[in-house]
Amino acid sequence: MKQFSLLLGLVFICGCGPSDNASTQKPNVTKAVVDSSTKTSTFRFDEQNLVIYLDTQIAPPQSQRFDIGQGSITLETLHVKDSKLTFQYTPEIEGGYTIYECTVPVSSAPLEFKITSDGIPGATSFSLKNCKKIRSGNLHFE
Repeated sequence: MKQFSLLLGLVFICGCGPSDNASTQKPNVTKAVVDSSTKTSTFRFDEQNLVIYLDTQIAPPQSQRFDIGQGSITLETLHVKDSKLTFQYTPEIEGGYTIYECTVPVSSAPLEFKITSDGIPGATSFSLKNCKKIRSGNLHFE
């Protein structure tokens, strides 16, 4: 009984118990990454329209993960060669993910990654058929 009282006292003093606000925290949606040399955003999340934008004109490497409703979208720019950007696109829904490597022309129009109203990755402004599937799996079983 003495050990139990001591343990309760330590939890009370250090505040090591469960967080009161754990269930009220909002999902972590990252807004943008800023390239310090040019002060422009590589990635931008339009919360109102549920669209993530990738500026193909920002020099790689850049990466960003966007936590959304039931999963996430991770974007990583790899390199530019012959005015074409190569990047990895990883949509993840409840642990299931696929990593695509895509090459698109560098353009003044940003790439778009839509998110459905259910909070899952949706359509893209480019065809995934032209992308190389690197691997897929489930984070819960790896």
